[in-house]
Amino acid sequence: MKYQTNLPAKITNITVCANQAELGVLTYGSVHHYQPTQEAQHVSLTMTRKGMDGYLSGPLHPIFVQNLPEGFNRRLITEKLSRYAKVNDMYLLALQGDQGVGMLSYKSKLYLHEAEPLSLSEILSYRSKDPLFPQLLEKYYLKTSMAGMQPKVSIPNSHTIQSDSTVQQRDLIVKSFDSEFPLLTVNEFVCMQAAQHCGHEPPKTYLSENLETYVVERFDRSCDGTKFGYEDFTTLMKKSNEPNAKYTSSYEALLKATYLYTGSAAEVEKMYKYIVFNCLIGNGDAHLKNFALQYSSDMKNIFVSPPFDITHTLIYESIDHKMALKLAGSKAFPDLSHLIKLAESDQFRIRNPKAIIESLSENILDYLRASNEVQLFDGLRTSIELSISNVMATGLGTQHYRHDKKK
Repeated sequence: MKYQTNLPAKITNITVCANQAELGVLTYGSVHHYQPTQEAQHVSLTMTRKGMDGYLSGPLHPIFVQNLPEGFNRRLITEKLSRYAKVNDMYLLALQGDQGVGMLSYKSKLYLHEAEPLSLSEILSYRSKDPLFPQLLEKYYLKTSMAGMQPKVSIPNSHTIQSDSTVQQRDLIVKSFDSEFPLLTVNEFVCMQAAQHCGHEPPKTYLSENLETYVVERFDRSCDGTKFGYEDFTTLMKKSNEPNAKYTSSYEALLKATYLYTGSAAEVEKMYKYIVFNCLIGNGDAHLKNFALQYSSDMKNIFVSPPFDITHTLIYESIDHKMALKLAGSKAFPDLSHLIKLAESDQFRIRNPKAIIESLSENILDYLRASNEVQLFDGLRTSIELSISNVMATGLGTQHYRHDKKK
């Protein structure tokens, strides 16, 4: 691929916009400074004070950091551009342009050529001895400034796709797997399909015919292209920019924060169901960045985002068999009694938690019995069923299994 040799050496000034309207200016010298240029619209649910006072901080504010690439993608971009530019947080933010998750977009002196679109059918039906995903990374890496430790590629929508009716294809996020996490594509597809079977309304997902790629439609914009606000809970809970900050909280705190921002018992119950589902399915990577709120441009309609990035981690030996966040003071997977207790709070009370847990459990098991895809990953169905069985235990012997409570 030809690199853009006209890239600026550094970025110190970015105009922050939402749905084409300017919100403010972000600058960087020795510290980061965000200065609103209007009072009609806030840039974040955490930055809603009245007036035109700016926000000054050493690290970049979490609302801007939340979508910056981590792990593999960050290393790839830095390596590719190191001879041309100083790739820091400001530079990565500028690379997002209008492709970041959520309603915010970023204008700067950095200009990227439009990325060539690719159709969903081309991805799903690809067959060659040369894997597709490395080719996609090479082609789209400058447009892939997205959060997450695992490699992923954001691809612009292509032509309309034909189904029962002709619809515009949403932008796509494409993932693959490596030797450490074999068939992660099948794993995530199965978990997301199970979520759909449970009524959680996840974004549409697809699995390629050769199993090498997993595709999910972006869910941060409506069918007419209007962008929703989006903030994950590292931002909403004002966590630091440290990579491990997303693991430093609890599911109790997650529910309370949901109530604080939405004020809605229905949204709290939705979040509770997501937490329970993740515990049942055996997802040990359900951290703060994998839960989010979305909202309308006026910030009056705030709601829990669809579930995403769900995998059954317990089947991989390289991952410890613990949860990403604490529950009842421990990161050990809970049993039924702990999940029922989670539904109780001073601020809210979720009705019939036992019935909710049992219903989700049965729906996952029903899906596994009917799924063809779960059979593509040897041992996946058995491992998920074991996870559900352990969670649905009555609580006898709980102290033995929740040995890390004081850590």
